[in-house]
Amino acid sequence: LEENEERSMIEPRSYDNPRLKDLISILIEWVNDELHGERIIVQDVEEDLYDGQVLQKLLEKLTGEKFSVPEVTQSEEGQRNKLKIVLGVANRVLGLQRHQARWSVESVHTKNIVSILHLLVALARHFRAPIRMPENVQVDVVIVTKREGVLTTRVITEELTGSYDDVGM
Repeated sequence: LEENEERSMIEPRSYDNPRLKDLISILIEWVNDELHGERIIVQDVEEDLYDGQVLQKLLEKLTGEKFSVPEVTQSEEGQRNKLKIVLGVANRVLGLQRHQARWSVESVHTKNIVSILHLLVALARHFRAPIRMPENVQVDVVIVTKREGVLTTRVITEELTGSYDDVGM
């Protein structure tokens, strides 16, 4: 970590939460259902969504828009640029300013599962996906910060899903 830099990750015990496991598998199933015509199969949200490729296809399918971005990008810079465009469209569709979103190019590209899940949950709710996500899924997130050469950690509870009283959920 650089000075004043922060990193966050799910507290490893949170992965044992059956509701988190449910949420992840339901979201993967939904994405795979949406993209079956593209012959895309997601198996792991962190590994398969970080570069923007699958997110682009998902958003194009959900919005009916085609994005003008390179089809395949190998370089890290190319991936980040593509991700910036794709997340920009997601934020616009969801009616969010960049500072309101609970994800960023950096967090998605560094495979931050909490950010990726926030994005997928927001898209699934916005597009009224025909899925039932588990309610009140929370994870403990460990945040590590480096200040004056010393690493400090704090744990916050992050809510991935609330309770749904709206139709379709």
